Amino acid sequence: MTTPVIDVHVHAIPAEVNERAEAGRSPHVRVERLPSGLASYLLPAMEPSPPAPASLCDFAGLASSAAEHGITTQLVGPWTDLLGYTLPEAEGEAWAQAYNEALVRACAEFAGMQPMATVPLQAPRAAVRVMESAKSFGCRGLVFGTDIPESELAAPELDDVWAAAAELWLPVLLHPTFLTIPAVLKQSGLKNAVGRAGVTALALTRIIYAGVLERHPDLVLIGAHGGGAFVPLIDRILRNQELGWAADTDVDVAASIQRLYVDSVVLDSTFLAYVVGKLGAGRMLLGSDWPFPWEPDPLGTVQRAGLDADETDAVLGHTAQGLFGI
Repeated sequence: MTTPVIDVHVHAIPAEVNERAEAGRSPHVRVERLPSGLASYLLPAMEPSPPAPASLCDFAGLASSAAEHGITTQLVGPWTDLLGYTLPEAEGEAWAQAYNEALVRACAEFAGMQPMATVPLQAPRAAVRVMESAKSFGCRGLVFGTDIPESELAAPELDDVWAAAAELWLPVLLHPTFLTIPAVLKQSGLKNAVGRAGVTALALTRIIYAGVLERHPDLVLIGAHGGGAFVPLIDRILRNQELGWAADTDVDVAASIQRLYVDSVVLDSTFLAYVVGKLGAGRMLLGSDWPFPWEPDPLGTVQRAGLDADETDAVLGHTAQGLFGI
């Protein structure tokens, strides 16, 4: 049997989403065309987005990239700068619904593309409605950002959202985001070099300490970028609880950690092997972060990690095939 090769970490902006923004159909989403011709998006209470690479809107290029790298299936999610968590609740729901529907239509034009949905986490009831709708029209999973206005992912008011993701069997790719960027991270590209790894580790730890994975045994949670800085900190996270310094949690932290999945966007085969050693090969899924140029050889990074054949097959696609029903 041929090993499926499934990329779980891909970003895209359908043309319909750009058209919606530029036509003003989402009143609080504005588009600024830069001298380069690229678009920057302006949403409330957020700094302007970086210029959106033209490749984000190029689904044919996305399909070509998959073929070039030997990827058979791509799970295509939104660009996380456009999750829309700072929009008013009704507008946020409409924005997420429109983005998901456009993504479904765009992916349907290419063999091997499967859509991943966004939901308005600033409005938990609406998030559940959007999630149910996304499931009904073919989305395979969800993309959550780590930063929510006046809340956080482990907050009690989001528990119904996690419950719905588990019940609907929609795996969640947890992706680092910033609503505001600390000044220190604006220098030398530090937001991407180190900032994203830190916020991912923090979000995953808070989710685990809050018992989200323990309460929802069917929830599939995937940490982007290999979980950021989370995996090297596992022993500290466990020891913190052992010493009683996490007195506000009584969950089985070790068991929750063993429920966690991560993607393979770690850029280093030696580190990839380390992550697999800590979590197990069945807990890592292939990712590329396309179209961003972090991981030039997604398959090669896995194949050079010294894993055995079964472990390699698990990372490249067998595990994702089961989780996403592909």
